[in-house]
Amino acid sequence: MTGSPVFFLPDNPNLRPREEVRIEQLAARPTPDGRRVRVQIQVTPFREQPNFEIALYDSARRRVGGTTVIAAMNFRMEFIVHLRGAAQPRGDYVLQADLYYDDPSAPQDRAEAVVHIPAPDADPGSGS
Repeated sequence: MTGSPVFFLPDNPNLRPREEVRIEQLAARPTPDGRRVRVQIQVTPFREQPNFEIALYDSARRRVGGTTVIAAMNFRMEFIVHLRGAAQPRGDYVLQADLYYDDPSAPQDRAEAVVHIPAPDADPGSGS
């Protein structure tokens, strides 16, 4: 057998057409240093690769981190989003994920998750 490998079987009934693709799960949790957020996203198994705009907003709804995914290859993905410009990052943040195909300003699905970044320990050497 020659040629390029086939990653998706187009007649697989489990793979959904683009209009049926949705964000099924979105989760966010801070890394131990409180300066980054681990993002996990799961989507409907797809025939056509979707795109994502992922943004992290502070309590004033200012964008403090994010990433763009073009032509996702997997149904389950994980990313690290770095917080930008937050001297003291503790507090509540909203992670927003938009799924789109053609126009990022008109997502076909959106999901949000709240992530709480706790205050750092007062005594980092205490071991607790």
